Amino acid sequence: MQAAITRLALGILIVATLSSCRRAPEFTPRLILQGEEVGGEFWLSAPYIAVVKINKAILRGPREAAFRGGPKTLQLLQFDAELENTIKGDLRNGKITFYFFLKLDQKPTYYLDPGKRYIISLRSEGHVLRSWADGTQLKIEVHSGSHQQKDLPLALGPAVTIAYILLTPGTDCDISTFANTLDWPPYSFGGPAYVNERLKQLQLSPDPTLSDSACIAAAAMFWHHPECLAKALHSADGTIRRAAQQDLQTNDTDLPTRLRDNPASLFPTAWREYVSQMFEIYAEDQRPEVRKAACESLRSIAPRRIVPQCQ
Repeated sequence: MQAAITRLALGILIVATLSSCRRAPEFTPRLILQGEEVGGEFWLSAPYIAVVKINKAILRGPREAAFRGGPKTLQLLQFDAELENTIKGDLRNGKITFYFFLKLDQKPTYYLDPGKRYIISLRSEGHVLRSWADGTQLKIEVHSGSHQQKDLPLALGPAVTIAYILLTPGTDCDISTFANTLDWPPYSFGGPAYVNERLKQLQLSPDPTLSDSACIAAAAMFWHHPECLAKALHSADGTIRRAAQQDLQTNDTDLPTRLRDNPASLFPTAWREYVSQMFEIYAEDQRPEVRKAACESLRSIAPRRIVPQCQ
């Protein structure tokens, strides 16, 4: 607990007089504790979802108890931030302030570091913005830089828009950091085809670090052998070369049979209604027997679907 307070004091320019001289707003915490399963739909159901860059955080008022007579483990924080993109809701870009109750005896603390960019969910309480929940909150760090609002695929919904932001380099993107943090976008349930398409776009990057990293990420996410692995074998980055070699040496001899007879054994439950998307991804695999099995299964469940690799 003391370490958490020390981290706050050292990292965010907390001025003691600000919390002592300014009266803290009176809020009732909406606590969700670490480990409570609320699901991605809960976080995406917030009235506001936004990309913000945190400017500073300020302790507001004394610690509070989560319940009467309990230990004082809640600390109200005021976050001042620059709102860069609105994913959901009618917030306007510019400087915003929102509040969040940090639970000091919980790890992780879901604290937002000044200087970093995050996707967060918010609600309004009176005329004040609050985090959608307290104790835990939507906290997706953005390593891809800033993006133009007009470029976001908002019509496709928050989950797809989050995937776009996380998998599309924008202004002031540190390519090295971005390439090394490529991963499955949180809450992009049901969108393997879109995620695969974004990774394929990254594989066309003239920056070899980014293109090769996107290839390795695609192979890891979808458990297949994309065409780009042959190029990644010759990467100047030894880590990428070794990953490509390992992927190509992994040869699941039962994969074609499972693709034809038991595809549900390959895909997480949340993806079962998107099996056809996964078949299309496997139809791009460099192993002929895998492509054949994927195409046969795709024809059986979606005979009118046109896939170039299956022609």
